[in-house]
Amino acid sequence: MGLSAQIAHFGKRYQVIAMDSRDHGRSGDSPDTLTYERMTDDLAALLDHLKTGPVNVLGWSDGGIEALLLGIRHPAKVKKIAAMAANLNPTEDAYHPEFIAVVKSMIDATPAAARDTPQGRRAAKVRGMALDEPHIDVKVREAITAPTLILAGDHDIIRDEHTVEIYHHLPNSQLAIFPNATHMVPFDDPALFNAAVERFFSTPFVKKDRLHDAAASIKKQRASLERHLP
Repeated sequence: MGLSAQIAHFGKRYQVIAMDSRDHGRSGDSPDTLTYERMTDDLAALLDHLKTGPVNVLGWSDGGIEALLLGIRHPAKVKKIAAMAANLNPTEDAYHPEFIAVVKSMIDATPAAARDTPQGRRAAKVRGMALDEPHIDVKVREAITAPTLILAGDHDIIRDEHTVEIYHHLPNSQLAIFPNATHMVPFDDPALFNAAVERFFSTPFVKKDRLHDAAASIKKQRASLERHLP
């Protein structure tokens, strides 16, 4: 499982609920077109079934998109959101073009016979989402009121500008860009990634004011220096 290091880490402190989305992993095939909205509503239905109440949500890549959509479509179910490497449209405004080229080449390289198997059709639905989904506009994003941590690697497949745009359109958000890291930082450096998410989940959310809070810190810094002067 892609988040196995995160499940092991957060399972020491939290009850962790991990699921395979429809048409993924051990979940069954669905007859419908695969969309992030449908997968997100599946998450909401699972939370209802388990009677969890509001939860902290951690999502990576596709899961990051679902985490944001859960905050939009089912806000009462969310306490905090940590979304790693999410994108809000399937264009080069969000993706680096190399990634789109790789996905297209993978689809084109799949033999016709393999595409006409249950497993092949399932894989095609999932890969096709990268070229067709999602479509989340600015105004809808601003409806997310839950404290949200937006994360990405500085060498991610998601454009830095797109990640920052997501951050700026969320009213209660924080931003973490991991240095010298790719889309795979939750796997490559779980200690770094988990520490950032753990601090966000465990610390009360305080919305900073860029001038007022900086000025307050400068005042404290000056007071500290004065105490240490001879």
